[in-house]
Amino acid sequence: MHKTLMFSLMVAVLFCFAIPLSASECSTCHQAKGVRPADPPAAPIAIRDGGRTETITLAEAFRFHGHECPGMTTTFLALQYGLKLLFGGETPDRKDLMIVSRTPVDGGLDMIDLLMFGKNRKARTSPPEGMQPGRDKFGYTIYRKSNGTAVDVQLKPEHFPGDFYQYKKKQSQKALSEQEWQVLHGYMKDIIVKFPKMSPESLFGKPGPY
Repeated sequence: MHKTLMFSLMVAVLFCFAIPLSASECSTCHQAKGVRPADPPAAPIAIRDGGRTETITLAEAFRFHGHECPGMTTTFLALQYGLKLLFGGETPDRKDLMIVSRTPVDGGLDMIDLLMFGKNRKARTSPPEGMQPGRDKFGYTIYRKSNGTAVDVQLKPEHFPGDFYQYKKKQSQKALSEQEWQVLHGYMKDIIVKFPKMSPESLFGKPGPY
């Protein structure tokens, strides 16, 4: 059974995929290896807060997180798609949202925090202890509280490398070879660069509000 984290504010995620440990080191590594956001960039997400409308671009989300990140990329696109399905042409209000996430990864956590709290969050949201990442766990339920509707957005597992977390485990154990690191970094680059160029239907299917 999947553990879920529900909050009218946010949920959790953990995705700083690189041998470098700091945000600046991750950025330097990405630049050296040609990891760049998609061109043209993904459309921004618009959100209302206290009578004003904010926009969040993927580039801004990367800066908020500290570097380009697969978890941030996937979560940005999933939430963007879910909000469009749930609100149509309307701009959602932060207070009208509730999000459930089934993935415990950092970049996604930061994206949800950014959407729900803005850049001035008081504290970073953390996943519950024991939540494990997986290629089949990039699932998000977005609720519109004002009318009780919701939509489930799930990344198709085939788009995520099957051995990604094997490499991640070795990385955490400091047992990743340079050749294996090149494979892992190639996976990350593909997600960051290619996902924003794909249609949401290709990435997430065609869910409907309920």
